[in-house]
Amino acid sequence: MQYTKFRWSSAQSGWSGFPVEAHQLGPSECLKDFRVEDTLLWLCVAGDAKIEIGCGKQVHRVVSVPGTFILLGRGYEQKFMEWSGTRELLCVSISTAELERFVGHDADPAFRAIDPQYAISDPQIVRLVLNMREEIEAGCPAGELYGESLSLALAGYLLGRYSHGEQRQEGLGNTLSASQAQRLRDYIHANLGHDLGLAELANLVGLSPHHFSLLFKRTFGIAPHHYLLLERIDESQKLLAERRLSICEVALKLGFADQSHFTQVFRKMTGTTPKCYQRRR
Repeated sequence: MQYTKFRWSSAQSGWSGFPVEAHQLGPSECLKDFRVEDTLLWLCVAGDAKIEIGCGKQVHRVVSVPGTFILLGRGYEQKFMEWSGTRELLCVSISTAELERFVGHDADPAFRAIDPQYAISDPQIVRLVLNMREEIEAGCPAGELYGESLSLALAGYLLGRYSHGEQRQEGLGNTLSASQAQRLRDYIHANLGHDLGLAELANLVGLSPHHFSLLFKRTFGIAPHHYLLLERIDESQKLLAERRLSICEVALKLGFADQSHFTQVFRKMTGTTPKCYQRRR
């Protein structure tokens, strides 16, 4: 008996990162003689299954349970994969085009050299993929920069941990220059209400999104999406104190999805709600 049920896709939302899909697989199925065109990461989030994987003359037998994943690099070929058991999976697909957008042209050979992983556990991978799911299911309220940052973090971690290929590094200093940093500060502050993206910010200083993110964090001590949130919250405190705009108007003016999302972020970063903050001021 074969059964695969599609649940949802990030293509149905405003998600800006690597494509993510949710599937239900089981109770039994067998795939034969197939090739992986894109790098695929399958994270089990519910259920369990016994899996046999035929690769060359080897047969791998593993058990898939929540918190474990299968990772196959681009171009990977398999004789068969057979499983019994029903489980819920999140699939992250990483194509060459997506790699070029986030990491650069030199990442594709390194992703082809990813060592296949069968039903293993890695807390960092699980955390990143579950954060992706949470953001997508919430309707992507954190915006483009957050989705791209999660995808970039996943790509960088996979390259560093599971690839034996070499990736050429750009000749860069340890941090952004003073003029680059100031250019970014001015641009972000002037566009707090816009849905900024990694490529947009990286282009301001002539870097790839991958190396921009590395140098930004070294320079400012936090990731770009976190810096943007801090700037929005700082500006929101000034606007709330002035009392010329309602809390909803402040939220929309500063690029939050709605008042609920603004309140959630404000409370997390200040320890109080916008309403309580305004009342005390």
